[in-house]
Amino acid sequence: MKFIATRDQIQDSLQSAASVAERRQTIPILANLKVCARKGMVEVTSTDLEIQLKVSSNVKEVEQEGEVTVSARKMSELCRSLPDNESLVFELIEGKLHVSAKNFKADFATLSAEDFPELEVGIEKLELKILSKDLKRLLNKTSFSMASQDVRYYLNGLLLEVKNGSFNSIATDGHRLAISCKKDKKYNIDDSKIILPRKAVIELAKILPDTEEEICFFVGEGSVVAKKENLVFSSKLIEGKFPDYEKVLPSGDESTLTIRKEVLQSALSRSSVLSNEKYRGVRLSISKDLLRLTANNPEQEMAEEEIAVAFEGRDMEIGFNIGYLLDVLTNIDTEDVEILFYGEESSCLIRETGSPLESYVVMPMKL
Repeated sequence: MKFIATRDQIQDSLQSAASVAERRQTIPILANLKVCARKGMVEVTSTDLEIQLKVSSNVKEVEQEGEVTVSARKMSELCRSLPDNESLVFELIEGKLHVSAKNFKADFATLSAEDFPELEVGIEKLELKILSKDLKRLLNKTSFSMASQDVRYYLNGLLLEVKNGSFNSIATDGHRLAISCKKDKKYNIDDSKIILPRKAVIELAKILPDTEEEICFFVGEGSVVAKKENLVFSSKLIEGKFPDYEKVLPSGDESTLTIRKEVLQSALSRSSVLSNEKYRGVRLSISKDLLRLTANNPEQEMAEEEIAVAFEGRDMEIGFNIGYLLDVLTNIDTEDVEILFYGEESSCLIRETGSPLESYVVMPMKL
């Protein structure tokens, strides 16, 4: 195998693939990238046996076709450290990958590409198409609400569903819930649901460009594949039944508070300094056109702040985890935010003003 490429031609492929490769593995080859040179293209593959990424790049020249596996971390770090547009020669010589540039050369240890495990993908049952920027938004707007190490394994992932003309993304850790939607007539098909694992969600959100490029989404038996022009991302799915999130959405008589997002963010950040480090609670006391935030801790320290707001409803007091509120506000794009309250014992609903595509539910906490 021998090919010539500029640093810019292969840098993104190596970086994206290296993030998927598993560094702390009992199987050494999973820490490697599979590099395959064919007909003016180089395809880089990485996997941890749960997810897999193939990224293709055009290169200057492929003098000799072939394939090999090499350390993902070392190769990506080397290319990142080289100057822009540096021309590199990759050549497999006597079992080592020889990489040379103008004033630099290195030899990398390799493992046989024949031993590299490819993720098996089930038979395709459903094909969906969505713009890359829309899928990226669905994932980014909800992924923060995923659980990380919950015994309810299905919460350690994100639900993607097609329902009633909408492509939806839903995540919850049992204390908060995030929903994001992309409405389109082309999603008027039979209801379909899959649960993407946490790592798949994070990696897919990173590699998707914020562009109008179309992504083909293939759902199979126990797996899913996302394809675009130069990229194929595959993942196993979490088996299990995701909670009926619609039952979690609060209902009843609502009281609506409208406030500038930045004003509330700043006030919550200040309150968090003196909140209980373990529980991070803040009390919201709401009366007509006035919001009072109160936080305290076991050292008898206290912070209190009053903010003018637009509020319609009965006076109330309710407590929340400051971190959960700040996470939601970070993912809201409008200048103003609406918080809908349904009583002092009920969860609140937070959303953008106008026609919101995202909704966030946060459970109250006793203070």
